[in-house]
Amino acid sequence: MMTNLSGFRRVVRKVFRNLGFQRRIAPHFVDVMHAHDIDVVFDVGANDGDYGREIRDLGYEGLIVSFEPNSEAYDRLQAAIASDPNWIAYSFAFGEDDGEAELSVAENDAMSSIKGLTEFGKETGAVSNTTVNVAITRLDSFLNKHPELMKNVYLKIDTQGFEMEVLRGAGEKLAQIAAVQAEIALIHTYTNELDWLEILMWMRAQKFEVATAICNSAVGAQVREFDFVFVRQ
Repeated sequence: MMTNLSGFRRVVRKVFRNLGFQRRIAPHFVDVMHAHDIDVVFDVGANDGDYGREIRDLGYEGLIVSFEPNSEAYDRLQAAIASDPNWIAYSFAFGEDDGEAELSVAENDAMSSIKGLTEFGKETGAVSNTTVNVAITRLDSFLNKHPELMKNVYLKIDTQGFEMEVLRGAGEKLAQIAAVQAEIALIHTYTNELDWLEILMWMRAQKFEVATAICNSAVGAQVREFDFVFVRQ
């Protein structure tokens, strides 16, 4: 009986896989938000709002604060959030130092970056069409000016290789953040990125542990990037 039941389950799983469905074991980002009573999501590297729309569709109803330095993507973002009173946006980047930087606007502008490209990156949609100067501020400087946003914060960072600079720019404010989601590469598209294990160990040193990790792209049979979600212990 058990053998027949196991065989039936395998057949059912195969049918669902062939239909495009996959079994989900890892918690989703929104599962972590609900579990930790998140009030505010900082969407750093928002592009035109895909991430915000995704978490809205999955049931997150709290405040979203998006940050996008590329003016063309920011204009699309503003249009997308116009009907959502609980979603606001700013047009600058976060980094380790206040100032300005040159942003390479990519063919796929979701892959625009302040960093240069590796040889692998030059074969992707990250290849630059143009460059623009953008304002950079430290996250802790921004939060000092906006203490009303320091509630139960979920910090999402998708900044195309610039994630560690954003984290370092949080300074002591990082200790007040409940959860951090960061896109972390195993195959580097951008120059001067830390190895993924170094980033995980750095986060552990800041008293964060991994809550979930979801593959967001691959090259053949090898994972290219994960979205890691860390929660404060």
